[in-house]
Amino acid sequence: MANCVHCGAELPEDASFCDACGKPVASSPGRDDAGPVDLVTPMSGLITPDPDMATQQGATAHPTLEPGDKFAGRYTIESIVGRGGMGVVYKALDEISGRAVALKLISTAFLGGDKAVRRLIEEGVLARDIRHPNVVAVYDVGLDGEQPFVAMEYVEGVSLRLWHGRRMQQGDAVPLRVAARIICEVLDGLKAAHDAGVVHRDLKPENIILTAEPTDKAAPLKLLDFGIARAAGNRSTASSSTRGIGTPYYMAPEQRTNPDAVTPAADLYSISVMLYELLVNVVPEGHWQPPSGGRSDVPQEVDALILKGMSNNRDLRPQSADQYRKELVAAVNRIPTPQGFDKPAGGSGVNGRTVAMVAGGAAVFVLALAGISILPRLVNGDPSRDPTDTYCDPNDPAHAIYCDDSDDKTDDDSKGGDHVLPPPPPPPPPEKKWYEYLSGRWDDGLGGYYNIQVSPNGGFSGTGRTGDGYNVGIRGTINSGQMAYVINANGADVATGQAVQQDACHFAFQTYMYGQVAATGQFHVRHQPGGPCPS
Repeated sequence: MANCVHCGAELPEDASFCDACGKPVASSPGRDDAGPVDLVTPMSGLITPDPDMATQQGATAHPTLEPGDKFAGRYTIESIVGRGGMGVVYKALDEISGRAVALKLISTAFLGGDKAVRRLIEEGVLARDIRHPNVVAVYDVGLDGEQPFVAMEYVEGVSLRLWHGRRMQQGDAVPLRVAARIICEVLDGLKAAHDAGVVHRDLKPENIILTAEPTDKAAPLKLLDFGIARAAGNRSTASSSTRGIGTPYYMAPEQRTNPDAVTPAADLYSISVMLYELLVNVVPEGHWQPPSGGRSDVPQEVDALILKGMSNNRDLRPQSADQYRKELVAAVNRIPTPQGFDKPAGGSGVNGRTVAMVAGGAAVFVLALAGISILPRLVNGDPSRDPTDTYCDPNDPAHAIYCDDSDDKTDDDSKGGDHVLPPPPPPPPPEKKWYEYLSGRWDDGLGGYYNIQVSPNGGFSGTGRTGDGYNVGIRGTINSGQMAYVINANGADVATGQAVQQDACHFAFQTYMYGQVAATGQFHVRHQPGGPCPS
């Protein structure tokens, strides 16, 4: 049993934070397992060793500062926080503001040239506008001589990587609602950054600092290193052979091909990877296993959101941190938000058929009302005649609808016509619910088909046959026009996929095997390819 160096309270061996004072245990230098990453730091991403980074020839080495040294005429060094491939971090006192800061001196070898240094400063200026409780505040960014530096908020805590690693060592799974709370807090910080026009580009557990033990009610944390990844240019923090801005496993596919054109959707790809990792304890590479497959507390709606967030097509992902947060809360709480078909708006529907059906029903309803209003006249005929005579006046506007001019069978033929009224029109059929409309045979346009049953909460399952003759099963969820699914054969999951609804009876889909796209096409709901949408 260890003791907290801050307040002296006894600590469990696996504690990350002191229950008595809330300070991070990782900041205690007396702990046997303490190391560079365990120390108090708001910059764990910086001090993570990076052995694969190629050192640029002629790069200016960052200076080694000692306690008491002054940097840039205002920062008095108090201690070193850590050192890594990116540079070095010091705890320093800002003599102008009087507050402790984390002073990051970034190696020019990491940045790779004057252009990258200028980009670092530009990104840092943008990052200074982000003010949110879940984002490490940037106070200053610039050059002292040829040395790039960033001065930012000093935070005591442990990285999400370290916290999660300790839980895995203890054999403790991260509860779904705790994982969701952590991700929601990250999304709140991301929203503030995206609103300020800043995309992180390198979200990973090392860049998230927990400042207290997370629970399902609260997960105090800070995001750091906004703008650093872009300033580094086409360089991976994990492999010098991988191009792109970001870290493999967490990096969106478009970052590898066009790093400067990324959108907030790239950060949401990284969020999805981290959520998967918190639930499954590994990053989703190779054969993707839905988290619900090994955990009874994870609903399939969470599988669907993660798969949607990791789409290779960024347009299929949630498009904002706020949207992702809402869908995550709904998924954890199993709140269905399916695409509605019951109340089409603006002429939408099944190629116009839904609107036509509603209009047709309204016409029948109006006629029925008209029938009720004229029924006494049609039954009684001329008031001076026998009440039993079902007389129909040919001059009545309703004559053409309700009268038959064949042989009269009544007691008075003087006015002509058969006066027997036809039966009332049948009521319109009930309109299908959205899930009833989607239930039935789906053709994939590639020779395969599935017989699918959709439930009111958006879950679906069924069996089918692939275009090359294999019998398969399918299951998944449909939520707000987005679909995620798993295909199985012979009792094993063999592929995953995602789709987005294009109209009332078509879904554009991608199916993946071993992390690669295996098929792309269009599901045709309850109709043959090339045929019209069903009514």
